[in-house]
Amino acid sequence: MRLCHLSDLHFGHHDTTVADALAADIIAAAPDLVVVSGDFTQVGTEREFIAARAFLDALQLPILAVPGNHDVPARNVLRRLLNPYRSYRRHISPELEPMLELDGVVIAGIKTSRRARAELNWAHGSISKGQLRRLEARLEGTDPDALRIVVAHHPLIQPEGDVQKPMRLVRRADLALQTFARLGVRLVLSGHFHLSYARSHGQIPAEDAPTGLTRSAAAPILVAQAGSAVSTRLRGGANGYNVIDIADRQVTLTVREWDGAAWQTREREQAVTPPGPAVASVGTAV
Repeated sequence: MRLCHLSDLHFGHHDTTVADALAADIIAAAPDLVVVSGDFTQVGTEREFIAARAFLDALQLPILAVPGNHDVPARNVLRRLLNPYRSYRRHISPELEPMLELDGVVIAGIKTSRRARAELNWAHGSISKGQLRRLEARLEGTDPDALRIVVAHHPLIQPEGDVQKPMRLVRRADLALQTFARLGVRLVLSGHFHLSYARSHGQIPAEDAPTGLTRSAAAPILVAQAGSAVSTRLRGGANGYNVIDIADRQVTLTVREWDGAAWQTREREQAVTPPGPAVASVGTAV
């Protein structure tokens, strides 16, 4: 199975040339499924959602998506509070936490965006204990031998090294990863940071585990972040997306980046290999 993982398109604050080239690159990759981990729009207007829908329709491929914090109205506070996902449901998907089981793979979405938070910055994400309980219930009815993937907008693990704009992990990231490990999840796909990176915390000693992993440092999970697909709001990285190939429970992650003229494969410095049934490596070609 091949997945193309996109995030943070931000239609309304996007580069049309990059978007057109991305659609062609995805079609050429011939994925079985396109996974989008949120932020289709910039401020959640109808016009932006219509543009995002036109992009998805041009792909003519199956889509599994979750909303991001930019997919709720930013300027209409009343609608944000009363019916925040009206436009998202109308133009992207009626399901906010979709799940798909296909060819030995189970993919489950978790909505981390919130209409409001008890703080000034409503862009921060959260995973509730109730969501984790519902995820467990949903997975109970799936093949226990399937490779399990979770899709969320907000990240559960920080990148290595300094970043241009420090960002906060999703609330309850440590509990979520602990739960994912117990449920046999082997891959988490997310975005929000506008950076492409992948990290495994299955091999990180507990004393060295970064924030968000202190209760789940032994979990054999690969966390793969997608960069901003077509947005002009970059944070030190290029526009990018992930191509994920799954075969015989092996997961190969390839990062595709825009070099200013075309989409190219970026080879990572090192492979990330979580223990357990799923093995991740880095691809060099699509």
